[in-house]
Amino acid sequence: MHRMATQRAERIAVGSAGFITALVAAALPLAAQEVIELPGEDRLLDADFEEIYRLGAAGGRGWETFGRVASVGFDGAGNLYILDSGAVRIHVVDQQGNLVRQFIGQGEGPGEFGGNYADALEFAVMLDGSVAVYDMGRMGFALFDAQGEFERTIPLGGPQTHFPMIGGLQAFPASERVLATTEVGYLRRTAPGPDDESQAPSFRYVLSYGLSADQVRVDSVAAGWRPQGDPEAFKPRLAAGVLPNGAVVYTDSSSYAIKFVVPGGRVDRILTRPFRSRRVTEAMKAAELKRRLEGLGDGGGDPMRQRMIEFRRSQIEAMEFFHEVPVVLDLKTSWEGTIWIRQRGDDETEGSRIDLVSSEGRYLGTFAPDSTAMPSAFGPNGLAAFVETDDLDISYVVVKRLPDGMR
Repeated sequence: MHRMATQRAERIAVGSAGFITALVAAALPLAAQEVIELPGEDRLLDADFEEIYRLGAAGGRGWETFGRVASVGFDGAGNLYILDSGAVRIHVVDQQGNLVRQFIGQGEGPGEFGGNYADALEFAVMLDGSVAVYDMGRMGFALFDAQGEFERTIPLGGPQTHFPMIGGLQAFPASERVLATTEVGYLRRTAPGPDDESQAPSFRYVLSYGLSADQVRVDSVAAGWRPQGDPEAFKPRLAAGVLPNGAVVYTDSSSYAIKFVVPGGRVDRILTRPFRSRRVTEAMKAAELKRRLEGLGDGGGDPMRQRMIEFRRSQIEAMEFFHEVPVVLDLKTSWEGTIWIRQRGDDETEGSRIDLVSSEGRYLGTFAPDSTAMPSAFGPNGLAAFVETDDLDISYVVVKRLPDGMR
């Protein structure tokens, strides 16, 4: 289990050439941090949310036939934005579920994205309805105004030797800045040479991206703990979210420890619950290996996709396992600052539960296992979007309204 005896901070800054450099600060004693112990007994919450509208269709009936819903997000007016990476389109709908507009497309022109990288597209919706789309193929962010018109592409700085893989984005309030809500991975453009002495970094960084200049400014919000050996299976998740005041919360360990970061990268509060991580058994390893292999699919006859599946299969079969089952599985933050924490507790038989905690660190309650999924995006006035997939792998988006006290 990750020990929190000290909180060591490592910070990334962007130099004059746009390169990312690491600056290691002195160790910060845990005594300087406020530790808030949340209750161990669950206070159950009702997950009977009001459904506002539902989108998605089968059989090719219009724009609602989604290829793959990669991301969703809301603007300040409550309009929902759906990034369909299968069709390479962003659909915008109003609060009644009516289509307002569509933009982006597949291609090589301005505001278009190459099909080879469509599955890696991520986006963030700003308060005013402008949109930032991360394009791994061009290693930069494409910016669109509130009407969906392409404005410009901002490149990432530094040597273009690695493709950053961003698994989620969230906009900071009233700022041209976005947060990577999960650990950012990297793919090399070329294979490492015989003299390449690069090593895995000591930390997993919570990164933000400033989009107001001619080049993306990359900053580390916090330095999360990295397990030794960097295992893949049962690895503690790095997940982060933005609060309304611009602060960030994140989780990085196998224990229940939710950390609040103030500007400058210092962790000033940690929320805990008295749950212990469980030891990984050989039976757990076999079940996880089977689950991942079965989820690969067959590639649908596409030679390129089949080669990618075979490559991924070899990775899975050789993957390393972390020795503990982490307590916290995911974390998200709402527009009003409520922290949603999906956790498995320390019970070996029950499924995952979702805790709600206020932005001040007050425990609000817990949803029982299987009573609700984590929202894929939050919006104003309690709006929440859930992405669902049926047995035929057809994607749907359901928008609900959360009651007061859960927003």
